[in-house]
Amino acid sequence: MSISILINITCFKSSMAKACRVFCHLQALLLLVLIPQVTFAAAEHSVDIQPTPVWVQSVKTSKPDTIPVDDIDSGNYYLLVDNQVKVDETSPQVRFTRLQQLVVNQRGLEHNSQIEVDFDPLYESLTFHSIAILRDDRTIDMLPSSDISLLKQEGRIEQGLYDGRLTANIILADLRIGDIIDYSFSVSGANPIYQDIFAYRRSLQWSVPLHSQHVRVLWGKDKPLHVKIRNTEDKVKESAFLIDSTPYVEYTISRSDSPVLLIESNTPSWYNPFATVYFSEIDSWGKVVDWAQPLYNKAGIAGTSVEDSSVQSVIDEIKLKISEPNERVMSALNYVQDQIRYLGLEMGVNSHQPSLAEDTLVRRYGDCKDKVVLFIALLKGMDIDAYPVLVDTADGLDLPLQPASINAFNHVIAKVEMSDMTYWLDPTMNYQKGPLQSIYQANYQYGLVIKPGVKELAEMVIDDPQSMLTVTQYYDLSAGEGGKSTLSVKSLYLGDRAQNFRYQVEDIGFKALQTLYEDYYREIFSDIELTDKILIEDDKQTGVLSTQQDYVIDNAWQPDGDNFDVDFASYFIRNALDKPSKASRTTPYLISFPNKIDHRIEIKVSNGDWEFPSETTVENNAYFSYEFTSNFDDAAKTLTLTFNYQAKVGFIEADKVADYIDAVDKVEESLYYTVMTYGEGSTAAVNDIGDAISSANDDVEIKDQLIILGVLLYFLALIYAIATWRIDSSSRPVYEDEEYYPVSRRKLLFLSLSTGGIYTSYWMYRNWKYVKESEQLGIMPIARGFFSLFWYYPLFAHLVEDSKERFARNTIMPMSFGVVGAILFFIANYTYDSDNWYIVGMLATPMLLFPLLNYIIKLNGKTSPAYIDNSAWKARHSVMSILFIPLVLFAVGTDLTIFPSSKIMTGEQVWQRNIDFMNHNEILKDNEDIVMFYSDGLISYEEDGNGFTESSVFSYWKEDDELNVMAADFVDVKDLKVEYGDDSDPQTVITVQLNDDSDFLLIISTEDKLDLTFYQSLRKNWYQANKRAGNEAG
Repeated sequence: MSISILINITCFKSSMAKACRVFCHLQALLLLVLIPQVTFAAAEHSVDIQPTPVWVQSVKTSKPDTIPVDDIDSGNYYLLVDNQVKVDETSPQVRFTRLQQLVVNQRGLEHNSQIEVDFDPLYESLTFHSIAILRDDRTIDMLPSSDISLLKQEGRIEQGLYDGRLTANIILADLRIGDIIDYSFSVSGANPIYQDIFAYRRSLQWSVPLHSQHVRVLWGKDKPLHVKIRNTEDKVKESAFLIDSTPYVEYTISRSDSPVLLIESNTPSWYNPFATVYFSEIDSWGKVVDWAQPLYNKAGIAGTSVEDSSVQSVIDEIKLKISEPNERVMSALNYVQDQIRYLGLEMGVNSHQPSLAEDTLVRRYGDCKDKVVLFIALLKGMDIDAYPVLVDTADGLDLPLQPASINAFNHVIAKVEMSDMTYWLDPTMNYQKGPLQSIYQANYQYGLVIKPGVKELAEMVIDDPQSMLTVTQYYDLSAGEGGKSTLSVKSLYLGDRAQNFRYQVEDIGFKALQTLYEDYYREIFSDIELTDKILIEDDKQTGVLSTQQDYVIDNAWQPDGDNFDVDFASYFIRNALDKPSKASRTTPYLISFPNKIDHRIEIKVSNGDWEFPSETTVENNAYFSYEFTSNFDDAAKTLTLTFNYQAKVGFIEADKVADYIDAVDKVEESLYYTVMTYGEGSTAAVNDIGDAISSANDDVEIKDQLIILGVLLYFLALIYAIATWRIDSSSRPVYEDEEYYPVSRRKLLFLSLSTGGIYTSYWMYRNWKYVKESEQLGIMPIARGFFSLFWYYPLFAHLVEDSKERFARNTIMPMSFGVVGAILFFIANYTYDSDNWYIVGMLATPMLLFPLLNYIIKLNGKTSPAYIDNSAWKARHSVMSILFIPLVLFAVGTDLTIFPSSKIMTGEQVWQRNIDFMNHNEILKDNEDIVMFYSDGLISYEEDGNGFTESSVFSYWKEDDELNVMAADFVDVKDLKVEYGDDSDPQTVITVQLNDDSDFLLIISTEDKLDLTFYQSLRKNWYQANKRAGNEAG
């Protein structure tokens, strides 16, 4: 458990360096056996049993009234974690720990049956002070009877590291559920490599419940101790303390029942939301450099000439063969990567003290710091500047938020400076080939360059991380439905992708790799076989690795009713566009980065009439860029699909996840493409569809009758309105003082809305009629009223001239406003044909006329007979409103999907009350989300509906006031068949065939060709649901 033990800096290999051969592991095991027995003999004497030191402050504990059972992990509830550290100038550092753990259940018995404490016997001694079991009201002292065993740690041998640490193990006898384990121990001493420089960090918040915790540091040095606390408002208390008249500064912080903090899946490793306290003897990163620089200078990278013959001989060999500096760097890097295997013996000071370059070269193994020193020594011998860089492979982005500390790093790489270029190179990687500027550079975000004068962390800016996959797939489907098809795949790997491929070939072998690729394509086409061995070309000069795969496919065309189709998809990019299951998160979401994928699919089809619309989908946001295009070369009978993706970031901030999901959703549909042939319809299918259409047509006839009746009433009322208007016009008095056509703003607005914009045109007509008659112009007022969207600005300009003549100035609005108003008036009228904006257009059109109308009202006055008469509400106005308002409201309601739309809808457009109706009638299962939906109902969604979710498909309709429901899970669907509608029959019919050979129909609209999208999405979800079911079964 060793909660209070300081974390030593260790040089973990990067993922590339895990390719150490089995021989390396066998040698590490052999070293364990051959290490002098005196080491372990000393370790046997390093475990002692003593009373609790007098300087330790006793912490009172109590069992809480309630136990947070729901939050407990592994049956273990921490009642107390107490860490106390004493540091001074004259005695070894001592770290005291006391733990209390409640055994909650059977899992807790297994988890807590042993006590384990880690320590390094070379510079640390372990002392146990107490081990007790608190049972009911009794305290059972377990320390006298405890058998303390010392175990060698072998956990990191697989990583090629051995540090000599031991584990003190105590097995607890007679442990029971409900017992409280209470034990304490001290570890004295510190790694001498730290030169007595103190650094300690402690998390104050856990992902499991912790009842009480206490942190205390006694500081007895003359230097100040620097304290930082983050992610909490709690403060560290500072006070004076005496030990045998020796003054110390006491730092304490205590917390009780800190809230449990769970980290969501796919959270970046560097993200640290936990309350944490830091204690450090140094206050700047420059002092870490001052500490580390002598260690590396001692190993031979101070810039002096390399005199060792073995190192110099490698330098001379490289210089003799290569003259170009970049190529020399690459040669030295490859030499250290390939010739020096990864193995670290990190006992004592060797945890941070690198070996001499010549020693590493002679023994042909070393850890990260050893390999970096040798690499830099080679470069120095060729007059190339390079420096060690301390990094953290997991927490790099968090380093600037941490205080300076000597134990903030776990890995070492090299910074190479050449002219105006900087390279961050890792000699522990393997399989890096090609020119220096084209190899992959791992970005650890921040690092500390061990170079004279460096005072701060350096940001690792890597403009092009060199990571790319290019895949070209050529399908020859020209043999048609009954013939064999072929697939040729050409893949190019660059940077880390090429490294990974090289590693994979050596790790699992060529045959196993070939089987993996064949199995991958067999998931897409069940009858596919490789026609020859996969060809691999590894260009060491460019670093590009390419593969060629050739397959033959039987039955690529899959029957779809009377038709056949082949499904294609860019699974490479689909896997890259990973997204969380929910948009609401509290932590960032990790995505693959760097990640650049170019995928091209070429599909050759048979001779004949093929129609493939050219398509383009582009999405460029803060997270990724994506472009899809499809083009068909009719002469070559080749359809080309291109997919291009590039990640821009490595994570998505929590408050941007919803935006990221929306961006992925926008492009997801374009990742899938279906090529389909159309055959002759079978009799059975035609009959079934004919029955369905006949039944649907019965409903249509009823609706048509209602529509015809409504249209008849509409025209009768319209005739009445026109007739009364003409009668009123013939007897309407002529007002000699009438200027233009004054009318109240209320009437203009209301009648414009209620007549769908007709009254706006009428008002424009009346004003132009006045202009024609008053100025004797040869214009057509009716045409200007009918095409009013073009005549806003001319009327405005005419009124401005009128204003200047009457008032010697423009009293309407500035000319620039008039220009803007004319543009907006045109746009507002134009949006009448838009599905999404015509409501805004209906409101904006009359309101944009208000400045003009205000001037006309000003000329006439609100008491003028013309204004009063024109503003009066007539019977025909009521009739017009009765005619148009229901139509406008119905149109608005349809576009807002309050009423059934004439188009296919997405699930997000379906109102909750309609989803509740479907849930109540068991059309949908609980918590299922509709993907796409269409209702042929006139007023209510309860009349009819067809749609599907990610796992099921459904159809319902009312007949004789009785609701009929047909629904099926996709795993119960055997096939999907479609008969597309056309202009003469605007209904597409999809037949859903079930495993029991029964079927039901989906009848959907063809408007805007959304039936194609509906069917393709339906097939995609059917395919994916069955694939998921197969994976779960497997």
